[in-house]
Amino acid sequence: MSLFDYCSHLTEARCRFSRIAGGCDPIENAFGGLDAVLQAAAAEPKADLPQLADEIGAIMLRVTPLIAEAAGKWVARELMNMGMTAAIALVTGPADDPLRYDQQCYVALLRCDLGAAICRREIARRGDPLVRAVGVQRAWSASDHNEHSLQ
Repeated sequence: MSLFDYCSHLTEARCRFSRIAGGCDPIENAFGGLDAVLQAAAAEPKADLPQLADEIGAIMLRVTPLIAEAAGKWVARELMNMGMTAAIALVTGPADDPLRYDQQCYVALLRCDLGAAICRREIARRGDPLVRAVGVQRAWSASDHNEHSLQ
């Protein structure tokens, strides 16, 4: 990946985490921000951008409690803390950190849990219509509807 790609991913992460600070959906923006952090980490940059990295790290630190509160129903606090700490380290730490792979794993795990939280939240918001529809279909199939007295 090029330096341009690396900067683009970091800029996307900054944008996503800044949206949370601005009052936008913490779960969806954290998911997108962590995805951008992972993509930037995979780019293995050739340049050091301490000002941008420090800015993103500070924003991430500031919005972590907002993300934890919004996702607390679905994501364990320990994973939230480890995942966000690892994400900050990926952005602000050295590329040759011996724990870098472990940091990426924790960030990926948190991103996955946030993605699942988005899905669970949407299912709950809609009242879980699929489960209701399947339940009705099973009840109808289990009944002896072909020999009903009204038919």
